[in-house]
Parts: sequence; structure tokens; C-alpha cells
Amino acid sequence: MRKPLMALAIVGCFVMSVVGGLLPILQGWIFFVLGVYLLATEFEIGRIWVKAGRRHWAFLNRWIIRARDHKWAPSHLKEFEDLTDPTK
Repeated sequence: MRKPLMALAIVGCFVMSVVGGLLPILQGWIFFVLGVYLLATEFEIGRIWVKAGRRHWAFLNRWIIRARDHKWAPSHLKEFEDLTDPTK
């Protein structure tokens, strides 16, 4: 039951991201980041996509590493970085 609910939550996050991109009131990037995080931590295909993105776009890899080391970063970000590390 967990996987279908997570898939629904991920789709909801991406829909809210698109809506947030169109409405100036709603910050769409927050929902996009949350959707990518859920996708990568719950599904293998998500990890593969994020690893490929980190290999292809060096700025994305640097951004994730800097965010992981930030003093306000949640502990789950370290798990996300470990799961999607392109060198592993």
C-alpha cells in the first residue's frame, strides 16, 4: 500500500510544481524538490534518473553536495546524496 500512495504523492508534488510555476502566489520549486526527493528515495528508477542528472549537469552535483553540508540541512538530505551519488 505504501508504494501506490508514494507514487500518488509524487505525482501530486509534480502537479503542484507546474501549478506553482503558473501562479505567482505558489512556489513551485519547493514541490519539485520534494517530488524529486520522494522519487529518488522510494523508487530505483528515480535514483537512476537523479544519478544521470548529477553526472550530466555538474552544477546540480555541486548544488546537492553544498546543500548536504549546510548547517540547516535535514539529515535526510545526506541519505538522498548517498543514494544518488554518481560515483557509487
